[in-house]
Amino acid sequence: MKKTVVLITPLLILVMWITLTGDIYRWSPDADLAFASTGDATEVYTGNGIVGSITRAPIVPDGDVAGAPTDLVLDLDTSLDPSVTGRSLLAGKTIKVILPEEFENTGRLLTQDFFTSPTCVPGNLQCNSAILLQGWPQHPILPSVPPGQGLSRYSVTLEGTHIMVITANVDLTPGAPLPGPGIKQIHLILNGFRNPAPGFYDIQVLAKTGADGAIETGLGRVQILPQIRPSINVTSFYNPGSPNTIYQETSPGELAPLPYDLLLWDRNGAPMEGVTLSMVNPTHGLLVQGENSVGQFFIDTPPGASGQEIFSAAPSVPVPAPVSGVPTARLTAFFRAGSEVGEYGVTFELNGGNAVQMFVRVHEEID
Repeated sequence: MKKTVVLITPLLILVMWITLTGDIYRWSPDADLAFASTGDATEVYTGNGIVGSITRAPIVPDGDVAGAPTDLVLDLDTSLDPSVTGRSLLAGKTIKVILPEEFENTGRLLTQDFFTSPTCVPGNLQCNSAILLQGWPQHPILPSVPPGQGLSRYSVTLEGTHIMVITANVDLTPGAPLPGPGIKQIHLILNGFRNPAPGFYDIQVLAKTGADGAIETGLGRVQILPQIRPSINVTSFYNPGSPNTIYQETSPGELAPLPYDLLLWDRNGAPMEGVTLSMVNPTHGLLVQGENSVGQFFIDTPPGASGQEIFSAAPSVPVPAPVSGVPTARLTAFFRAGSEVGEYGVTFELNGGNAVQMFVRVHEEID
């Protein structure tokens, strides 16, 4: 699929970074599964060692499709819950991500730190790069601050033809240099690579993220698909400051503080315009496009809860996807908590595609 490049103004670049955690598939914070399946959608296999799973990045519809540029997110084996501490990478230490030889390095693009060149910025990703993430969209640890200048936090290089190397230039620890839980994910933006034939491939990680820089290892399995499938992805791009939309808190009967902005692609990689939400019963609803159901959503509630709802104020509209600039559609959904305190799970899924899940903790009083 030919990708449309959308140029982004320098002012927007500072707030434009999106990397979803990859797709979060019908997952519970306490789950320990061999894999999670979304029906006839992609199966997401858990890895071993420090690799939790590997999924398509949420800023493109085809990052895991055969023949398309490689665009993946590696989840480490730490819960994405922001209350759980992530990993550290001390100055001089490295994380190496080793791609199988089946992934084709075309040799046409340079490996660069994000923001260091006009060809490696949001809207013009003509590079190979990697970004360290803290577990939710738009909240990365940027390689340098201000972007492209000032203090260099870490560098990204290519070793040989298939090993991406991230080297810390300062101590990258929870709470520093960016407030947050620490390193939980790695976004691989490899537009100079092409995905191999459909099948399952193992990606190895060698990371000096253990105590005092000790080496930790892991292996993750990614499924490369024969063709694009419908996809739904949550983004924090439209919320100033990129707060965490995946984990929120509110009071009984109240709206979650932040709406869910969902990016929608159909099975051809085109924007899914005109999609709305329709509640069927207190815990289940449909995503509707015209007269057709194109997906569904669920609300998992504490026992006895009533009055919870999910709704949209307007149908999905076409927008450029944050960072990549690929045309997509944005649907804004709102969640209202039910009558009972406890944890609510919100899951959206597309027919024949993936699913994303968010959580809302409901307390009697929220300061």
